[in-house]
Amino acid sequence: MTRSIAGPARWLLTAAWLSAGAGLAGVTATDLRARLTPPTPPEVATDVTVRNAVDHEGRRASFRILLFTDEFRWRLNSYDTIEDGATFPGFTDEMKAVLNSAQEIICVGASSQEIPAGVGFKAGRAQEEWRAAKRAERIALWVRQALSKPIPVRKLNIGHHTPTRTARDTSDQRRVVVILVLDHDEGANLDESLRAAMEEESRRAPIFDSLLTDYSLGAGERFTWVP
Repeated sequence: MTRSIAGPARWLLTAAWLSAGAGLAGVTATDLRARLTPPTPPEVATDVTVRNAVDHEGRRASFRILLFTDEFRWRLNSYDTIEDGATFPGFTDEMKAVLNSAQEIICVGASSQEIPAGVGFKAGRAQEEWRAAKRAERIALWVRQALSKPIPVRKLNIGHHTPTRTARDTSDQRRVVVILVLDHDEGANLDESLRAAMEEESRRAPIFDSLLTDYSLGAGERFTWVP
């Protein structure tokens, strides 16, 4: 004989089943999202994902911040490569997959501490900030060539690196950084949430602290975007 389940017991069993199903669905969604994230491409040395960084109103955005390898930094940071736009190295298919997974892309332009001989600091800094803006524009052009669908590409000018006290190789100051916006709440302030994401990860990836403190246009309250 089959025994029926009494009303209250049946309700509790159903509630437990629904609760377990909801939890399983949440885990499955998280696992699925992780599996769908393209792996780190060979062009990238540091790959950091920051989820749910909040702006001042509590709206959330998630970012994937990519710092390119020394090889790509060297190839892209030569003046001719960045300025003429004709000698950009091609992206691997892995890199193209990463770029095409974004909702938006932010290309960061930075300039090293050098100022031309005979030029005053104020004028020299202005010139280098202009160069950083041009670098962001050229990197954006390079990135757009790798996209297979329309994705907004923004250009962030981080500015001129603060001079250091000792002579050194400054090629690492001309960072090649591309930031993917993975998702965001409607109306989220990406300027504020991106800064929060970089501050959150500055210990794990010191490059973020450097971008926020060592460059002339990164240390202010708001970022400088290239039109």
